[in-house]
Amino acid sequence: MRKIYLLLLCSMLSVSPLFAQINNQSSALPLGTVSFVLEDRTINDRLHPDIVGSALLTDDWSQGAVTMINGQHFYNVNLLFNIYDNILYFRRGEKEMCEFTIPVREFVFRYLKGNDSTRVLYRSGFPATGKNTENTFYEVLADGKFILLNFHYKNLVKVKGDYVRKDAYNKFEDRSQLYLYDAKQGKLIRLDAIEDLKTAVGAPADAAAQALGKTKIKLKNEDDVAALVAAINKQL
Repeated sequence: MRKIYLLLLCSMLSVSPLFAQINNQSSALPLGTVSFVLEDRTINDRLHPDIVGSALLTDDWSQGAVTMINGQHFYNVNLLFNIYDNILYFRRGEKEMCEFTIPVREFVFRYLKGNDSTRVLYRSGFPATGKNTENTFYEVLADGKFILLNFHYKNLVKVKGDYVRKDAYNKFEDRSQLYLYDAKQGKLIRLDAIEDLKTAVGAPADAAAQALGKTKIKLKNEDDVAALVAAINKQL
């Protein structure tokens, strides 16, 4: 589903140690504090037992790589991303689920999304906006002078009781919001319509759309938006 912009993103990030060395490097585990010991209960039961659904990007551990805020790299680390609390965990051995002692700047891993294997890159360090801070992780969809970001988050939805659960309860609902980061200006721009992107970028946006042969791109099609931003960056 994301083949177009993933190819563009991977080619642009081929020099990144996270993408270039994730499968052929080994390193000692990073420093971390144990959140809890993995036993018979599921991780979601430990994180938010009173909320139906998952707080995680994926419920399975995925091997990946991380770059710390101090520039250190760690490879072949078993990772788990808690979207709701914006916390990245790593596993030490088979039992210990840990939080990083040093803040993480970015991480990458591959996981199964539906029937497809998807590799994702998440990064922090962008300007604060709304409830998001500089420590908030965004998925990077296209990189360069203009960085297309997807902020994945979990909403809490109140559900009335039903025949299974008589009392009302809360459940997680997946949401996302696109942003464009102007690296030169240091500005983070919320994208609610494709016109927001065109206003932020200017003439190169129309030229890139023409070059792609797609003049009616909609925000809901992330593949097309990512391809557009990648094409814009190639012009600059």
